[in-house]
Amino acid sequence: MVGRDELDAAAKSVYDRVAEPALEALRKANITASEIDQIELIGGGVRIPKVLEMLENALERKDLGVHLNGDEAMCFGSAFIASNSSSSFKVKSILLT
Repeated sequence: MVGRDELDAAAKSVYDRVAEPALEALRKANITASEIDQIELIGGGVRIPKVLEMLENALERKDLGVHLNGDEAMCFGSAFIASNSSSSFKVKSILLT
């Protein structure tokens, strides 16, 4: 059995790269994390407490959302894009708030 400390030590090289894609996206968009109303994380990494902690620290936010099912979000998004691109379907977009 692997303990938390052993896992963190073994995954250090991966942890070192966790926040950079999010920070790079903010730089390219020329905005800061505080200018964003809500951040929702998707993917297997959100199940790892250290990953969440590192992203919260890098983005200086404690309100990161982990409410979406990544598999479902990808499937629904793909289905929407495919149906929207097709001439056989009429797609009606609605905004749920």
